[in-house]
Amino acid sequence: MKRRAFLSLIALLLAPASTAAAARSRFSRGVLWRIHSRNKPSSHVFGTIHVPDPRLAALPAPVAQAFASARSLTLEFTADGHAREYFLEAALFQDRQTLEDKIGARDFERVVDRLAPLGLSREFIRKLKPWGALINLRNPRGATAGAWQTLDEQLLGGARTRRLPLHTMESVGEQIFTFDEFPMDSQIALLRHALENEAELIAMAERTLEAYLARDLDGIWQIQADFVRRHPEIAPHNAVFVKRVIYDRSVVMAFRMQRQLRHGDAFIALGALHLHGPKGVLKLLEQDGYRARRIY
Repeated sequence: MKRRAFLSLIALLLAPASTAAAARSRFSRGVLWRIHSRNKPSSHVFGTIHVPDPRLAALPAPVAQAFASARSLTLEFTADGHAREYFLEAALFQDRQTLEDKIGARDFERVVDRLAPLGLSREFIRKLKPWGALINLRNPRGATAGAWQTLDEQLLGGARTRRLPLHTMESVGEQIFTFDEFPMDSQIALLRHALENEAELIAMAERTLEAYLARDLDGIWQIQADFVRRHPEIAPHNAVFVKRVIYDRSVVMAFRMQRQLRHGDAFIALGALHLHGPKGVLKLLEQDGYRARRIY
């Protein structure tokens, strides 16, 4: 089960709690920020988008320059074989419950049809929890992801080549907790909605990537806000999703990255939406006494 599928879906489904507040924030544009702390070398925080695409085949020059001077790399999460197996097991019902029981025969067949190109068997899909199915929904029929690395993967490869110390801000258990404690009615509602609106979500993914390439964090949020306004039936479920996956995790990551920031010369990469607005990690760092300056 590939983590990039989950993160791609986040980019499609998240919406801001208040676009008016977002518009007033100085953390509305920019994906690379220099972080200053007292009497320590500065560090950099880079907002990524966790999708493979040829337009992301190389780090932008300012990002590559900042990374080249770094003495450590911190990512949200990295998965070894054990972590992947642990995550996969957690995404499956371990009792008599089935996905078909949760969403009904019609929607179950639609999930099977969508996930079959990934090589997942019918019996395996039957045991997926709704969130396990949701994070695998993407566009497998036209996917060309295998030819390209995400920005996070490029950074990880560069760090290994240079033998940089590697740190993470989350454990696999914490990632599982984020989804396993997500209310079942919201899991089901968002899964069904993704099945019903596949074409719109695919188109939205392209607009989201374009906004990211323009380094327009407000634009990304506005795309998602417009989507929820067009589909108010998912608004309450989406609000829970945003709180758990963006806001709550931003608080944790802003705290945990500070260990490397205190050493200085750190390069920290996380999803760009965690940078945005008054609840993002940049604002949280400033509240803890750091200074953030946009570089790119």
